[in-house]
Amino acid sequence: MRASSYEENVLRPALKQLMDLLGGMSSFVHPGDRVLIKPNLLSARTPDRAVTTHPALLEGVIEEVKKAGGIPCVGDSPGGAGRGVDRVLTNTGIKDAALGTGAELMNFEASGAERRRVNGVDFYIAKPPLHADCIINLPKLKTHSLVLYTGAVKNMFGVIPGFRKAEYHRDHPRPDDFSRTLVDIYSLVPPTLNIMDGILAMEGKGPSSGTARWVGYLAGSSDAVALDAVMARVIGLGPEDVETTVEAARRGLGEGNLANIRVGPESLEALRIPDFKLPSNHLLKLIPKPLVSLLTPWLWIRPRVDPEKCTLCKTCVENCPTGAMELIDHRIEIDYKGCIKCLCCDELCPHEAVEQERGWLARRIH
Repeated sequence: MRASSYEENVLRPALKQLMDLLGGMSSFVHPGDRVLIKPNLLSARTPDRAVTTHPALLEGVIEEVKKAGGIPCVGDSPGGAGRGVDRVLTNTGIKDAALGTGAELMNFEASGAERRRVNGVDFYIAKPPLHADCIINLPKLKTHSLVLYTGAVKNMFGVIPGFRKAEYHRDHPRPDDFSRTLVDIYSLVPPTLNIMDGILAMEGKGPSSGTARWVGYLAGSSDAVALDAVMARVIGLGPEDVETTVEAARRGLGEGNLANIRVGPESLEALRIPDFKLPSNHLLKLIPKPLVSLLTPWLWIRPRVDPEKCTLCKTCVENCPTGAMELIDHRIEIDYKGCIKCLCCDELCPHEAVEQERGWLARRIH
């Protein structure tokens, strides 16, 4: 559904039309249901940066939930939660949006977690999503420098509280392995409804250091996998390029085949954005896998801290999954032998001081 701005007189009718196409909020929320609304709260950025779900969309969804008789709660576990969840909630506008519309704010870090096991791996999930009657997932349309695209499936990574998210990055540094882990987590807490904020999206070096771009789309589905397949196509990726979509569809967790997904009111081709800037590493996928190992000495990508932008806040140091970053002599130093190229430092740096250095061939592919 097209929505050109977050102004109430534009956003609310578009949201209502979107929900009507999906059968109305009452198709998902029943009177008395405790409804967990989960935005994307990656870091403490203001809404104009396009890093997090816009508070205006959250307000609209809360009002729709209340009209359906549900009891709205809002929660997420931001990246770098150790530096203060309240700061993230405040800077993103989510705190004011939630409290101003009468929703309860849930602190995943303080609420405790329960162990769930899938594919032989234990995951510790925050209690609120496990015990909600309904989960409404509010992802942001963004690129992602590690896995190319971050959408509805990946947004459920936020049900992992605190620094355990960094442990999963550490244990699964390859994009394909990490994507399988994301699908494991998604399978434990599949949302009832997904509404993607694609009004102000992020292109380029997402999910936090890219460029905000007005796209003007709201998208929704009860199937997060189908939603990701469609929105990846909108920005120029095929469903096969997004490994979370491929893996989730393979497991039968949703529909990844565009031919089987009905899109309306406009055709998918009419909605495509031909010049949307993708992460530069998307071209690495064009190299046949047998050649990748041979070309590795020239294909590397690794983080580098720009001392001119760095304020020595140590967010990257505190959130590095392998402890490869350290403050030494008023500079952030990186031990590249210990660095797993997960780009958590890039995602969480509040000053966009982390850049991506590239090897000779990687620069030419860019």
